[in-house]
Amino acid sequence: MKEKLDGAFVLRWAKRLLVYLVGLYMMALGVVFSAKSSLGVSPVGSLANVLYQIGLAQEAPSYVNLGNCTIAVYCLYILTEFLLLRRDFKPAMLLQLVASFLFGQLVNLATAMMSFLPVPGSYIMQMLYLLCSIPLVATGVMLYLSPQILPTPGEGMSLAISKKTGLTVGSSKMVFDCSLVVISAVTSLVYFHGLVGVREGTVICALLVGFVMRQLMRVCEKPLMRFVERETKLRQAMGDEAYLFDESGKPKLLISVGWEFGSGGYELAQKLAERLGIRFYGNDELIPLEAEESGLPEAFIQKHEHNMAHAVVYDFMTAGYAVNMELSPLEQLFAAQTKVIRRIAAKNESCVLVGRCSDYILYNDPNSFRIFVHAPTDYRVQRVSEQMGISERQAEADLATTDASRSRHYEHFTGRPWGDTRYYNLAVDTKAFGDEKSLELIEDAIRCWCQHRELDYEGVKGGK
Repeated sequence: MKEKLDGAFVLRWAKRLLVYLVGLYMMALGVVFSAKSSLGVSPVGSLANVLYQIGLAQEAPSYVNLGNCTIAVYCLYILTEFLLLRRDFKPAMLLQLVASFLFGQLVNLATAMMSFLPVPGSYIMQMLYLLCSIPLVATGVMLYLSPQILPTPGEGMSLAISKKTGLTVGSSKMVFDCSLVVISAVTSLVYFHGLVGVREGTVICALLVGFVMRQLMRVCEKPLMRFVERETKLRQAMGDEAYLFDESGKPKLLISVGWEFGSGGYELAQKLAERLGIRFYGNDELIPLEAEESGLPEAFIQKHEHNMAHAVVYDFMTAGYAVNMELSPLEQLFAAQTKVIRRIAAKNESCVLVGRCSDYILYNDPNSFRIFVHAPTDYRVQRVSEQMGISERQAEADLATTDASRSRHYEHFTGRPWGDTRYYNLAVDTKAFGDEKSLELIEDAIRCWCQHRELDYEGVKGGK
């Protein structure tokens, strides 16, 4: 058994090391392509590139190359970390030196291997080189960070600034990158009297690397994390769901209600809880719990608890979080919602929960009964118009916007189509039955579901 465990341990770390090294090399290739473009490199490498350009202008010895300049600048970052953190600087942080030398030598290797590439003779070719570098760097960052082996000093500086200032890692990364660009630009202006080594390409890289990485993570994150045998950051933040499968407590009803905007699903959920005599968890009950769990303001949660911008906009806005493998505010909120809902589910009481992907979160709980409330568009438009006192044209626009936003949010966090009846025990059309009959239909369905599971329907109501 020990030999098998040792073999599994070695294989796991061999896979992680392979991904780590491939990631660093991909980053190195990206740096070489962007350096050859002469339009600038990403902010974290801009100072090293400017120093390398100064070395070329001075006809410095061959060892003053891009890789060795990168090593020197990375060592400067580590020294800055030490000066910032002082007593909080841990000896283990010196291992960043290993990552620095390794990455620097991989840059030298990539430079040698890409030496056949011609010097771009036009601005179009320069931009082509730069655009080739962006997916290489994005892929490299995603790969090298996923095994969580050794951070490079760029990430170390962001963490040090965060610890010293209290800023988030994403904000600290922005401060660090902006500072580097300014220092690199000043250095270039002093020596060259112009911008060399840090140009428009630096800004383009800063804007696009994180965005491209977000797109790659949509496809690659889960299989990559399975390969290196780690959980995603979001999955780690959501915590363990094992207790959901504990049936040792008394039988209960965990009713999740999702709905299309204007179908009356929220009101039905409230009335259902009243009729069954069980606890109702709506916005007023859940938002304070989510705020306490996440540390996010209640106003933010009120606005974003089931809303998400268009995927492209969202990915661009949260690119900085992706580069630092940090959760975006919406991901923090979803992780908090998951924990809150699971804690509620762990109680020995029946309840009705609305929205928040609760049907997905509790999908494997044996006590979960999942409902989706819907209705034709014309019925919902008329209903929203009457209830909110707005024109039907405005109601139709609000309905389309709200449903699209809810759908994006649900699909992003669950990977399932929003409103797909395969994942619900019951779907109810409120136009076909009306509110009162819909409520009776739901009650009858729950009663039959309890009978089928040989549960006492009256016993799971009202906490009895």
